[in-house]
Amino acid sequence: MVNAGNAFKGKRIGTDAYGGMAGWQAESGRIPVVADRTIVSYWCMANHESRPTFAKLHEDEIPEVWDCCRCGRPAGRLPGVEPLVDCVEPFKSHLQYVKERRSDEEAARVLEQALCNLRARRTNLGSGLAT
Repeated sequence: MVNAGNAFKGKRIGTDAYGGMAGWQAESGRIPVVADRTIVSYWCMANHESRPTFAKLHEDEIPEVWDCCRCGRPAGRLPGVEPLVDCVEPFKSHLQYVKERRSDEEAARVLEQALCNLRARRTNLGSGLAT
């Protein structure tokens, strides 16, 4: 018995038993050309290393600053050196943006309203089941 749901499990799309070529590639004997790549290391001030891959570029075309993939801070190409960033606004979390938009009193009001709505739905749901 064949399980069709797992037929492609572990296979890369576009490959088969012909040495990694499938379909028109195997029939024509043409092998796709892969562009040359450059891997560049960037370090943030927390010493996290990010290694994005670029197409083969001239040195002046590679960005000097990259966002850290772990903490989101700007990362430069030299470890331990803070990169120069055009934007002076530091990295902010979602919670920091929410706190900018609402005061503590307004947040308490919104929370209380949401809890009242939830309690009202639960009492309506409970009374609807009892009848």
